[in-house]
Amino acid sequence: MDDKEQQQEAPAPSPPSRRRIALTICFHSSCAIWSTILSKSALNGIEAPVTLLALQTTVQVLLLTTIGTITGWIQLQRPSSAWWSLLPLTIARLVGILAKTYCLASVNASVYQIARGLLLPFTLLLSLLVLRPRPYYPPVSLVGCAMVMAGFGAGMAADYSQVLTSGKGILLGVGSSFTTAIESVVVKRFLGKSSEGMWQMVWMSNVMALVFYVPLLPMSGELGTFFSLFNINGNGNDLDAATEGSKALLHKFLGSAMLTGLSAFLLTIATFMQIEVTSPTTHMIVTAGRGVAQSSLAIVVLGEIVTADRVGSMALILAGTALYGWASDRYNQQKKKRAARGDYVLVDNQEMQLDAQDKEAAQWRQGEK
Repeated sequence: MDDKEQQQEAPAPSPPSRRRIALTICFHSSCAIWSTILSKSALNGIEAPVTLLALQTTVQVLLLTTIGTITGWIQLQRPSSAWWSLLPLTIARLVGILAKTYCLASVNASVYQIARGLLLPFTLLLSLLVLRPRPYYPPVSLVGCAMVMAGFGAGMAADYSQVLTSGKGILLGVGSSFTTAIESVVVKRFLGKSSEGMWQMVWMSNVMALVFYVPLLPMSGELGTFFSLFNINGNGNDLDAATEGSKALLHKFLGSAMLTGLSAFLLTIATFMQIEVTSPTTHMIVTAGRGVAQSSLAIVVLGEIVTADRVGSMALILAGTALYGWASDRYNQQKKKRAARGDYVLVDNQEMQLDAQDKEAAQWRQGEK
């Protein structure tokens, strides 16, 4: 009888340690900044987002296949039902990365995070609509969310009035924020409920993405861009100089694509790792918070300009994300202290839902392991 009770009362799996969370976040942020700077460098030479992504994905698939088969992390043969079950995840990730890359091609890398400043608000909204039970957000955290929205609005209005960012860039920033928020929530759900492991899901979704790039490449019109690089009318030295210049652009683009493929491979793994050990909202907070380092590198490496309006907008976005994170963490810590003291306090429906969400997240992590 005692043995049965001990088996039934087995302790729940402990949540990820702070050290693991911190290391995962640092790894993800480093990969993301590297990938963004390299991608922007390639797009500055030849604006071909779909081609760049197709090359990146090809490098990722080759790396995943090689490493995965050696380590046994992935299985090359899977039933058709497994592939079909991951189709929504593949589409969400594909649309998200396409929107981010088109946005990066249309705005400076130093203002990229400002253009995608609606990431946190969209994630909060989608989490309320999609995740069950619905998460609870303390009132102070919503103030932080409002600050993030104000930073986005002020930054984009100032850039647009100074003709530093086009209307197309702003619209792509909003669309990129929305699609990335969808991607984060979808990945979180698949990590918990898919029968495939993390590495298997990454490999399968990338292989399926390559299939989508086959029709996307001719539809994008980018193949004509590459052909036009060598379709030059001229004679003698002018023709030779133009041809050499085109070759240099092409070599730079292909070299950057290979490097961004490696960084995108690491970033893909880092994204799944970070979402696995954090909530979708925390994932978005970190994504917004690394903007300072990325903007600084863009100014130094790419020679982009910085304005007082951009600095102010970035500061407002970072302050808002910090306030949101502090308010959410403070609320959770107070709730844990009350539970540890065994206080009998009135618990509203929102807190009951939050408790259920924590338990469900723990079950998802256990199932993934």
